[in-house]
Amino acid sequence: MAAISCFHVKIDGCSVFSHPLSKCFLKGLMNMYPPVPKQVPQWSLSLVLTHMMHKPFEPLASTDISFLSYKVAFLLAITSLRRVGEIAALCCDSPYLDFYPNRVVLRPRPTFLPKVVSKFHMGQAVSLPVFLPCPDSDAEKTLHTLDVRRCLLFYLKRTADFRIDRSLFVCFKGPRKGHAASSQTLSRWLVTAIRLAYSAARRDCPLPLRAHSLRAQGASAAFSSGLSLEDICRSAMCSAPSTFIRHYALDVDSSRDAFALSTAHPLNPPVLFLKRVTGNSIRETLSAKYIGCRRRPLASLPSREKADRA
Repeated sequence: MAAISCFHVKIDGCSVFSHPLSKCFLKGLMNMYPPVPKQVPQWSLSLVLTHMMHKPFEPLASTDISFLSYKVAFLLAITSLRRVGEIAALCCDSPYLDFYPNRVVLRPRPTFLPKVVSKFHMGQAVSLPVFLPCPDSDAEKTLHTLDVRRCLLFYLKRTADFRIDRSLFVCFKGPRKGHAASSQTLSRWLVTAIRLAYSAARRDCPLPLRAHSLRAQGASAAFSSGLSLEDICRSAMCSAPSTFIRHYALDVDSSRDAFALSTAHPLNPPVLFLKRVTGNSIRETLSAKYIGCRRRPLASLPSREKADRA
């Protein structure tokens, strides 16, 4: 419809897309075939994270570069909540990549245009705090293997010898070895990481798998872990809570204890812990608490603490 509107002459002073008949037709299609959002996670985030702490994804110093690439891409996607195209636009040079003692900050290249070109979406940095910076016990040291900052340092060191492009992620084999990994390549890496984790667990991998499902998994796990809806929307670059409620809110497993990885927001360090999800589903809770905020801008969204008190 958009392509036809670009080349077709106006009808009654309106474009084809904005004509009342077109609007009536599209509304009828929506009524006949309404979108059915996914209510439950398609795959287990806890399973994938658990097996990423062991072989073949560890140890990072000696594992195959392919497993290292899959792990770094997956952890960055699940903690940042960014789209694959936004991850592919990240660079490996300063000032687009800065390592600090307590976090790592990543920025896209200046020429990158996000899906929604607006002041809110342009040039937003990704700040990922260190996960368990001073592990003491063996359990904490195992969990520290999921630290994104640690994985990025290993990845940059091991790709330095064959790196040609200054993009953060580069191809590790084939004729494009050392060149920037495309969005399609990164999507394939994310799906492969999930399949490898299921293979290591000796379980059948659910089909079909899509890389975009990581946004819903990460955002829903973050909300169930206690992060406010405002922080989740800012991390995922959603200008309004209705986007998360309609497209990304999943009912995480409430029948048993499950690992939940919070989104990496600067004020909320990522925490991997066992949490029992009880009570209403995420979608029901959001609809009850934020029904009046569905059309409101993000700046006017109440914090989770205020909503809980209400």
